[in-house]
Amino acid sequence: MTAPKSEGERVVLARRDNFNPMVPFRWAPDAPPGLSDIDWAEELGAKWEGDELVTYDYPTFTDLLEYYEKNEYLPDND
Repeated sequence: MTAPKSEGERVVLARRDNFNPMVPFRWAPDAPPGLSDIDWAEELGAKWEGDELVTYDYPTFTDLLEYYEKNEYLPDND
């Protein structure tokens, strides 16, 4: 288990694997256990910086992931 991450701290979630075309990326040790899709990580706010998929707000990122895994939805404000 890794140490808790704070807001503003750069956390690497995945790295591109430029040497193996069958495996375009590898999850980093700090990626949350429920994260299984790069597109989903980007939807939750992760960004590519070179060959690394990172977030600078890990607490919010993991909270959003947990929230959406529960199949709860945002309220309609209309």
